[in-house]
Amino acid sequence: MSTMTLDDVADGAVADVPRVHQWTRDEFYKMDEAGLFDGKRVELIEGQVIEMSAIYGPHATAVTLADETLREIFGRGWVVRVQNPLSFETSDPQPDVAVIVGKARDFRDTHPATAALIIEVADSSLIYDRNYKSSLYAKAGIADYWIVNLQDEWLEVHRRPIANAKAQFGFSYADIRIFKAGDNVSPLAKPKAMIAVADLLP
Repeated sequence: MSTMTLDDVADGAVADVPRVHQWTRDEFYKMDEAGLFDGKRVELIEGQVIEMSAIYGPHATAVTLADETLREIFGRGWVVRVQNPLSFETSDPQPDVAVIVGKARDFRDTHPATAALIIEVADSSLIYDRNYKSSLYAKAGIADYWIVNLQDEWLEVHRRPIANAKAQFGFSYADIRIFKAGDNVSPLAKPKAMIAVADLLP
């Protein structure tokens, strides 16, 4: 009886090595229309369907606070979208809050392909938002990415996307800063506006 080792697999001795199927955006939405995701919160990340965590009270409160704060600051000419998709090449992430140039009806038939500011609220999803989402948004060229960190009760601001072979999707942020409850921060797209970090924390 012959035996097989992992080295044999690596050398190509075995043709039927399982592969992860990379879903296209069209396939993803067809599965959704067919009801395969009923009762689940999912998003398409680099061709893979990711099931998201349930939304608990503090998370929902922080999302609402960010939404209210950003609507006041950005005003007309900007759209603040809450837990709605963006469309990148092989991803349709659903950030908690995204600020987009334009009007709501500009995106009736297609999702925005970029954002001036993205905010994710993180508790159990903190590692995912710091590593996967951060790399994804950097790859998409998002200049201003914030994480409302509910575990440590502070705001993490990620800026200056760069290529980084060690990052999950080949890109990361070169400038990452932490702002605490007593601090203020300004969005890159509205540099004169001051947001109190305490206003974003539930």
